[in-house]
Amino acid sequence: MGDVILTSPVVRALHALLEGEVEVHFLTKSAFAAAVQGLSGVKRVWTIDRTTAEVEEEMQAQGFHYVVDLHANARSAFLKRGLRKGEGRTFDLTVDKRSLDKIWLVRTGWDRLAGQHVVERYLDTLRPFGSALAALESRGDDGRLSLPHVEVTPSKSRKKVALALGAAHTGKSIPEAHWETIVAGVLEAGHVVHLVGGPEEAEMGQRLSAKHQSAALVNGAGELSWPETFSAMASADVLIVGDTGAMHAGAALQVPMVVVWGCTSPALGMGPWRAHPDTVQLEPEQPERSRPCSRLGDRCRHRTPCIHRVSPQRILGAVGDIFS
Repeated sequence: MGDVILTSPVVRALHALLEGEVEVHFLTKSAFAAAVQGLSGVKRVWTIDRTTAEVEEEMQAQGFHYVVDLHANARSAFLKRGLRKGEGRTFDLTVDKRSLDKIWLVRTGWDRLAGQHVVERYLDTLRPFGSALAALESRGDDGRLSLPHVEVTPSKSRKKVALALGAAHTGKSIPEAHWETIVAGVLEAGHVVHLVGGPEEAEMGQRLSAKHQSAALVNGAGELSWPETFSAMASADVLIVGDTGAMHAGAALQVPMVVVWGCTSPALGMGPWRAHPDTVQLEPEQPERSRPCSRLGDRCRHRTPCIHRVSPQRILGAVGDIFS
């Protein structure tokens, strides 16, 4: 989901760069369609479950002038090849993922990325048309992430803290014991807690709810659709989250965040892009070297996992700093 949200400035940049009437279509997996269905500037969302063969013939019949490939994998390569067939061949532009530079950073600590964010890489894909960021700025667009319309329910009298429990890999996953301490601390401070997460986090949400048994704790983990999850996060005063798709959603929604880093690092270029200015990012304490441990957060090189070395007390302190 996060990778899809990160592409949203590219949609607006295409409209800013190309002359005349511009029609942008978006292809993604069905599970992630909620991030683009109804997104401003997108004419049609094409979805697949497994392979691009599911839509290739219909997309050939549709016809496209350009294909902007922001995934740069085998699946997207097959689609580009298919759309080049026959009349009206497409011109494709493919992102430079800088995978080798990320491998160098993980294995040697040599940072050749020089702080370049993945959104900047995506926008740089449009360079044949001109400077994407400059084109956006000329329209008064700061290039931040965006989502389709999200319903927001403002907090009434008590502050609301959303906790995004899930992560795709263990190296990014905040431990349940940390969450227990965080929930207790937020409730003790008199705030409302809203748990969000997918089906994989449903049992954890139930355990946390059962342990604390408070009317101020709302458990939506495994219960909410993506639009409902976006709404819960947008309605929060603070979002506590790891290096996950929920972090990018929080940046798009301009919710102040406490971002907890584990085996990955902002140096990989996947940090929160143009997030709310009160956002705080917490990285593991000691050792400072030898991070990131992996590109995806699927392994850690330390005896004490990196994500465990961001204490719940630091996280609660960051929440307090945002509220103050």
